[in-house]
Amino acid sequence: MGTGGAALKVIDLESGAARPSTLQDIYQIGRLVDRLENIHFFLRPCVPTDIPPPVQDLNSFYTCLRATGKHVMAGVNTEDTLEQVVEMASLVAGGRAKLQEKPVISIITCFAISPLKLCTQSTRIMRAAVKNRIPVALSSAPMAGSTSPITMAGTLAQLHAEQLAGITICQLTNSGAPLLYGGIPGRANLTTMGYLGGAVECGMMNAAVHQLAHHIRVPNYNSSGLTDAKIPDAQAAWEKALTTLLAAMGGSNYVHHAAGMLESMLGVAYEQYVIDDEIIGLSCKVLEGIAVDAEHLALEVIAAVGPGGDFMTTAHTLAHMRQEYFDGNGVTDRKNRDRWEKEGGKDATTRAREIARKILAEPAKSYLSAAVDPAIRNKFEILLQC
Repeated sequence: MGTGGAALKVIDLESGAARPSTLQDIYQIGRLVDRLENIHFFLRPCVPTDIPPPVQDLNSFYTCLRATGKHVMAGVNTEDTLEQVVEMASLVAGGRAKLQEKPVISIITCFAISPLKLCTQSTRIMRAAVKNRIPVALSSAPMAGSTSPITMAGTLAQLHAEQLAGITICQLTNSGAPLLYGGIPGRANLTTMGYLGGAVECGMMNAAVHQLAHHIRVPNYNSSGLTDAKIPDAQAAWEKALTTLLAAMGGSNYVHHAAGMLESMLGVAYEQYVIDDEIIGLSCKVLEGIAVDAEHLALEVIAAVGPGGDFMTTAHTLAHMRQEYFDGNGVTDRKNRDRWEKEGGKDATTRAREIARKILAEPAKSYLSAAVDPAIRNKFEILLQC
């Protein structure tokens, strides 16, 4: 589970006000996500509105690769830009062959215009990527009631047809091309004709997407963690938790939008990444299940402690106390009320904001080597100042 989106707004970490997203936001969010253990990959979270569109794609990939050691994903707008991104990633990986062997990047290709139509430009980009054996996510995002049938089953049937078309194009272009079945079903707000990202039905359909992909033996990419809330609040929490747990328990393989998103994909917030890291961690903990063997049943320990005893100081408790349960990143409060009030009575959003600030106050680490970074900057128009 990882980040996602092409948000145009960021909730400023200091003022709390929504403002246009920048290249520096991509860098700082990348640094933050790099330190959040439960967020597994970094999909460029927002559009760098402060730099010219022709150089946005290349600079977004560069900034992501510099900020984090986690896998980087984003879309591109032209075939020429794709070639630049592949060339840059090849410098990072140590050559094009090594990039193909162990890709540090992958490409989102929004090839489908629902219902049942190909986007010419995105399909060309998709074919160019698979010719280079760069992994692609075949994104099709029908919206129930608007660009697909109002029923969930009808939306999923249409989505499956779109995915089969995309997969066929990729395999005819380059047999064995690495790809992800990229179904992202959504729901339309029929009152406003807007997008309802946090609807529980979106979670249900995204859980079903894995079953469709599994049926044709292709790994899947889908969504969770979207919300219609405008700020990191209780609504954001319940919408994100439900859809993320549904995607996880449904078996999904590669889930984007799972961290940071607000306002139906229009915005992101630094503190939301910290909260969502916790939600993802909890969801992944559920997937571990309950271990049942002689050691975990602990029958001998129960017998040794006996009636009326306690388990606080047993070797068994000390051996398992840090592995059996999810401790989290510190954003969940487990203090008693007296201590909580004495320490300021902070809510979860405030705690998350403080964690984000603390991480970003630490010295920045570059994941581009002292040899590779100048080579990239000499070859391309890189605008990140850091």
